[in-house]
Amino acid sequence: MSKKIPADLANRIQSVVIFEMGDERLAVPTDILREVLEPPQITRVPCADNFSAGLANVRGVVLPVVDMRPMFNIEQSDFTRETRVLILETTHAEAPLTVGVIADRVHAIVSLDADTIRPVPPVGSRWPHGTLYALARWEGDFVALPDMEYIFETQLAAPAVA
Repeated sequence: MSKKIPADLANRIQSVVIFEMGDERLAVPTDILREVLEPPQITRVPCADNFSAGLANVRGVVLPVVDMRPMFNIEQSDFTRETRVLILETTHAEAPLTVGVIADRVHAIVSLDADTIRPVPPVGSRWPHGTLYALARWEGDFVALPDMEYIFETQLAAPAVA
C-alpha cells in the first residue's frame, strides 16, 4: 500500500531543491530548506549508526548531519567538489529540528509539475516503506519526494548500534 499523498503536496512542490544521492534524484520543498553549504568539517559521534554522519559547526551552532544513502541502499562515497550539505528546518517529536543532509550533488531550485505526481509503487522500490510521499518527473527523470519528518522520526528514534 502506498503512502497517502498529502493534499498540500501540489503546492509545496511549486518550489523544490533537486539533489542527488548516488544515482537517485530527490526533491525537498524549499519551505524547509534554510541553505545549501559546501561540506563543513563533520565530527563522527562514537557508537552512532550510518544514518548519523556526525556533528558540524555551522556559524557557531552545532548541528547533526545525516547521510541517508545507507538507509536507501545507496553506496556511500567520498565527498567530491559537487558534494553539498542541505540545511533543513523541520520537526522531530513535535519540536523544531535543524539538520544537515548530505547530497552528492545539488541541481537547482525548480517548480515541479503537479500533474506528474505519482504514488510510490508498492513493489519494486528500493525506498523503505513510508519514506516517500510520492514520485514526480523533472527533465524526463523520476524524482523522489521524501517525507523528511517521517525519516527523522523513524531514524532518530532508532537505537544506536554499538
